[in-house]
Amino acid sequence: MATISVRNLHVTLNSHHILDGLSFNIEKGDIAAIIGPNGSGKTTLLKAMLGLVPYQGEIQILGRAPWELAEIASKIGYVPQRLEFDRTMPVIVEELLKAHLSAKNSLPKDTLALIGVKALLSQSLGSLSGGEFQRVLLGLAMLNEPEILFLDEPAASIDIEGAAEVYKLMETLRKEKAITTVLVSHDVDVVYRYANSVLCVNHKLLCKGIPEKALTKEVIEKLYGGNQAVYAHKEKRNV
Repeated sequence: MATISVRNLHVTLNSHHILDGLSFNIEKGDIAAIIGPNGSGKTTLLKAMLGLVPYQGEIQILGRAPWELAEIASKIGYVPQRLEFDRTMPVIVEELLKAHLSAKNSLPKDTLALIGVKALLSQSLGSLSGGEFQRVLLGLAMLNEPEILFLDEPAASIDIEGAAEVYKLMETLRKEKAITTVLVSHDVDVVYRYANSVLCVNHKLLCKGIPEKALTKEVIEKLYGGNQAVYAHKEKRNV
């Protein structure tokens, strides 16, 4: 059974048809990238899988429908596109993480060490760089040692070096923890380097599969128009 299964998904919001008839599977351990132009429905697709917007069709996450996800909440981690914190608060990273723990759990320090958060525990939020802060957000999503991570453009607000760190962390979690990752992105380069599965969305599903095979010149032109270059990366990561 696929870790995530979507069948004939339709989403209409305020009389606008956002998603039209999407069907796909995401397998355990995949890094699955959802790509497409601005306004194409990428974030809406992510939110539908999490039960955050109404939809028609069938969605199964670990064998559960989105409205049943409260029963398996500990198995799912989510980093939204924007998560507002007042970084001037006199709070250190460890205090922030512990505030989000359930009473029966302790900090998963091995996992936090794996993603580079353990070394930040004593630092204040205001002292963190953009990349470090994004690591902390990922740490929040990993507190319950989930099986699936949903990431909505996790590197959108940080510099190139910080973004590269975030994407390498996804790879590390896949290799060390067999975590399934669903990543919303607009960056074709990132998909080639880090994903092993891609979903091309522009209200409809225009492609799905291994990036090197699915991302043809014709598909990219349908997604972004004729000015987007496509090429296979020689530095493709090992999986």
